[in-house]
Amino acid sequence: MDEAPPKTKFLDRWTPKILREVRQVFRESGIKGVIRRYGWKVFAIFFIYYLVRDITLYILLPLYLADKLF
Repeated sequence: MDEAPPKTKFLDRWTPKILREVRQVFRESGIKGVIRRYGWKVFAIFFIYYLVRDITLYILLPLYLADKLF
């Protein structure tokens, strides 16, 4: 009897491969392993992602809504 392939989780389907690899390295060897393997690039991407997200949520969206309401 053939076994069905394991189901992938919803987030695993939408998460880029590099982030899945970083997560696995983090689980295996912690933050030092991530730094050794990927260097500062992971932290730069992490910082830029949150910078863009926060600017959008806390500055641009309220300005847009205030402009439309008033």
